[in-house]
Amino acid sequence: MKNVSLQKRHVKRSTRGIGRFNKVFNRILQFLKSFLLPLSFAVFPSLFHYGNNLTIVLLPSLERMLLFNALLALVMYGIIYILLKARPVETANATFIFLIFFNIYGVVYNHLLPLDIVQVERYTLLPLFVLIAAYAAWLITKISVVYSIRFWNGAIFILSMLIIFNLIKIIPAEIEKGQRVDTNVSAPVDGNLTVDQGYPDIYYIIFDEFAGFEAMRGYWHNQDVDSFVQFLESKGFFVAEKSHGSSRDTLHQMATRLNYQNYPLGHDYVETYYEDIDDNRVMRYLKSLGYSTVVFDETRASFAYPAKPPIKADYTYEYDPNAATDLGNLFDDFGILVAHNTMLQAFSKLYTLDNPTLVQHRNMIYFTMNKVAELNEVHSPKFVYVHLMLPHMPFMFDANGNSIDPKFHKNWNYYLGNYMYAIRVAESMVDNILSQADPERPPVIILQSDHGARNKKTGSPDSVILENYPEEYKTNILFALYMPGYDTSSLPQDVDPINTFPIVFNYLFNANIPLK
Repeated sequence: MKNVSLQKRHVKRSTRGIGRFNKVFNRILQFLKSFLLPLSFAVFPSLFHYGNNLTIVLLPSLERMLLFNALLALVMYGIIYILLKARPVETANATFIFLIFFNIYGVVYNHLLPLDIVQVERYTLLPLFVLIAAYAAWLITKISVVYSIRFWNGAIFILSMLIIFNLIKIIPAEIEKGQRVDTNVSAPVDGNLTVDQGYPDIYYIIFDEFAGFEAMRGYWHNQDVDSFVQFLESKGFFVAEKSHGSSRDTLHQMATRLNYQNYPLGHDYVETYYEDIDDNRVMRYLKSLGYSTVVFDETRASFAYPAKPPIKADYTYEYDPNAATDLGNLFDDFGILVAHNTMLQAFSKLYTLDNPTLVQHRNMIYFTMNKVAELNEVHSPKFVYVHLMLPHMPFMFDANGNSIDPKFHKNWNYYLGNYMYAIRVAESMVDNILSQADPERPPVIILQSDHGARNKKTGSPDSVILENYPEEYKTNILFALYMPGYDTSSLPQDVDPINTFPIVFNYLFNANIPLK
């Protein structure tokens, strides 16, 4: 009888233990299930922004923001779960409501700031927003359990549809990106060095967003550019002061010039631009003549086109977009885009300070200035393509190359300092190239910009544009050509940049390419 009694007690304890385990397990399961709602809403903004920027953003940027937002939602959910004393559905609904306010704060702030209806200050708007968000989150917990469940079900259904819609856009695009062949190499592609035919080295140097001299004098009334023009002309450059590109789009312009053909303009043609810049007519032709091809390309920076495939070249010295994913920095440029729409915008200085992207941008400029004329590992004749994101935004340099406060990086009133520093860089590169050149075989140097100063506003609260800036100046470009022996008297001041390489090739190689 004693043994039977002990067995019964043991069974009861075991049953109680299993019951407790099941209870805890069900509670954890309900906790995780309910968390799906705030989790779905937390990741949606990142998916939405990524889906709208598929052609210029890399997947690691999305992955980083998804992880950050998921952890943020989990922390909020956990805090509210404790406050509500373990009511998972109500907790999920409250967290969802709070996250809505969290994610629209930046949008509201940016909308109110320029209206001047009321004075908008961070220290007043943010606390008010948090208070309203907390009150709205509290209110949703007061509805009955039945309606709470219905609310949860409806919200999760809508968010699921929105997420699926964005994934339908993202997944095929990522598969296509993954199929691109990475052409970064550090040695000749075919390994066969063609005998030097005595052709000159050709340097094609692009300064992104460098305003033409007509625009610089007309809008900024800056006469310092005259010294730059004098510098170029003293070296033997032809300077076309009234040259205009056919658009304000970098990819469109570079595809046009590197293939000397017209392209339709629009976002729908981005992949075409990518393909034709990657494998372009200019480099194919020059390689057929025995040229080595060298690329210094900064257009894959995270503030430009990180999804752009690398240009096919024998030697590549390229801005590495993956280097900007250092987890020591809170956000890259895509992360900043997402964060600027949220309450985090009020603390933007914390996540934009010492951005490794900007450090790499500075280093790429310094490296290119010195390396472009010292390509001892490359046999001649060589074609050297340089594209620096200067004086393109971020406007991080003053006229002397010193760094300025990050809060002014998107303020167009600081464009001029960045521009004057770009002149110093251009002069240094020209001097370096000419000083290292063989006087018996002088190089060809083409200095251009893809477009002029576009004066574009960004979503940043620190973004400031120029007032009364003429539209025609946005396509006015830098165009200077150094080609000893060529009679430049036939070139007009408004030479079309699409004819850049036909002009050069017709003179050097008798290519007989029709001008457009």
